[in-house]
Amino acid sequence: METLQERGDRITQYGIAIEALGKSADYNPTESPAVRVEAGRVRKLLDEYYATEGSSSSYRIELPTGGYTPNFKQADTSQLPWRRLGAKRVQSTGPKIYIASQNPISIRHDGLRSLVYDLRSTLPVMLGKLRTIQIALTDPGHYTRHASNALEYAWQHHQAEFLLQSEASLSGKNFNVRYVLIHTLSREVVWSGDIALQPRHDAQTPTLDPMYQWLMTEVFSLHQGAAMTFWSRYWHKRGQIPSHYQILVEHIRFIQESFSEVHFRDFWIACEKRTRHYNDDSLAHLHYAMACFYAYMLKVDMGMTRMDLEDLWQRQALSSLELNPGNALAHAAFALNCYARGEVELCNVEIQTARNANPLDIYCGRFMAVGLCALGSWESSFALLKTIFGYNSSYPDPLRTVPCLYYFRRSHYSQLAVQENSFNDLGGWNQFGKLVKHCQSGHCQGCLRELSHAVDFLPNASTETNKSDSLLWTAKENVALAKKLIQVK
Repeated sequence: METLQERGDRITQYGIAIEALGKSADYNPTESPAVRVEAGRVRKLLDEYYATEGSSSSYRIELPTGGYTPNFKQADTSQLPWRRLGAKRVQSTGPKIYIASQNPISIRHDGLRSLVYDLRSTLPVMLGKLRTIQIALTDPGHYTRHASNALEYAWQHHQAEFLLQSEASLSGKNFNVRYVLIHTLSREVVWSGDIALQPRHDAQTPTLDPMYQWLMTEVFSLHQGAAMTFWSRYWHKRGQIPSHYQILVEHIRFIQESFSEVHFRDFWIACEKRTRHYNDDSLAHLHYAMACFYAYMLKVDMGMTRMDLEDLWQRQALSSLELNPGNALAHAAFALNCYARGEVELCNVEIQTARNANPLDIYCGRFMAVGLCALGSWESSFALLKTIFGYNSSYPDPLRTVPCLYYFRRSHYSQLAVQENSFNDLGGWNQFGKLVKHCQSGHCQGCLRELSHAVDFLPNASTETNKSDSLLWTAKENVALAKKLIQVK
């Protein structure tokens, strides 16, 4: 509106922060990236819109990089005739998440209010980098208009299968953020957790990176994310999985539920079928590349030679990169393929590119570390794991026995083995030697069996598994908490 009325010069970082994002009058653009983050998000949404349903629009809105004043241009649709031939092709994807937080206007504490504003503006962007989930665009007025029916609103207005609700509070000098994830269709509380954040020395609000990393790993990662576990099981129980969910549902079941050959072949067939009919489906190509890696690592007989499998793996990874160049996992899948083909320098470049694309995504780093171990690059794998997890313990160097797919799924072994007592419970040096022998000989299946036996028979293993299977909540607690969360405060 300001631009159309020839007042575009009034659109500044400070003006947007105050009038659009609700920041306080003492807002300093150099200390908070909120406006820049939102501008980047708008640019991405505009690109996606004009590449799909907006492709035939007569006019286009552009937001130039480095500025905040939009440009309005007449589009040249003559160069895109194919866009009008049919409906938009449905891409493979994962569940949609509606993110909600409390109303910041009612918060009196400046630091806490600023934290809530930061959460609302940056959390959707950070989680959106995972690419395996969709983020519903939240309505700024949600809490004033739909506080009493959050679950219904998330599903009916956004078709979001999950409601992720956050509530920030103060605990002494620290900030605390509580999250609860509810499945909108079944109304089950899938997961909940609290994280304490310490304020930075140079600002009232804390850095949010630890929280983002925590959410990505515990809730939305493929290998252990509670949301993804629940979502995959939900669709399998229904018996009829939507075609655009098929690949991800089967991938999660294989990774989290069982690394059996039966489940792997279900995953492989889904990838094969989808890429054959949808050659522009970037997520399908990505997960097909990952399936090629699993087959290569575990030496599964897919009716092709190792060289043919390497070539298929490369083609799928490159297709994914061409369709979605900013995807960290696509770079990771290509990096492992480069190493398998002997292109070590290119592998290192792609690993760094993947890490830079989303440094908070531990799952992506774990995938590369496991792959490097399975391909025989022990030193590189160990170095990457130390970077990701911050391990500096040398007792007794258990990470050199990265347990391939089992570690990729659960990571319990390395977490326990760095402590003397836990290491002895896992079988001590005798067990350690067996794992080393399996890994060095490339016998991944033997490694998996040894680790499954070692971890599953720990004193607290059964309790841990039962908690995971029951999603940490009883049905009664689910209903009680869901009612409490969606009531008008």
